[in-house]
Amino acid sequence: MSQIIGIMSQALDASSLRQKAISNNIANADTPNYKPQRVSFEDMLQQEIHSSFSGKRTNVKHIAIGNGSTIPSPKLVNEHTVMRNNRNGVDLDFEMTEMSKNSLWYQSLAYGMNEEFNLLKMSIKGRG
Repeated sequence: MSQIIGIMSQALDASSLRQKAISNNIANADTPNYKPQRVSFEDMLQQEIHSSFSGKRTNVKHIAIGNGSTIPSPKLVNEHTVMRNNRNGVDLDFEMTEMSKNSLWYQSLAYGMNEEFNLLKMSIKGRG
């Protein structure tokens, strides 16, 4: 499996987890003392891609180590913002906007994954 497909798969997982977190935030909009959840993935991915760690290759046939060789997993993070007197931190307008953005992002990733698999299928079968 190519690294692109691996990254896209992890991004789909992050988007799915983000959808669950946003839905949970909306469902708990009136729950006192509820702290909204966010998913952290893209920032961790960028840090991993730009990391300076790399392994020493003693032979050109060795696989390169480092510089984005691992893909981070998405993580849920609790926010500690307070929006209302009941100490609830959910802003419904923000959550609905994030849900729309996440839905578009998920659809784009799914389309991209489909195109990657179509390219692999075409390279395996051949053109004609």
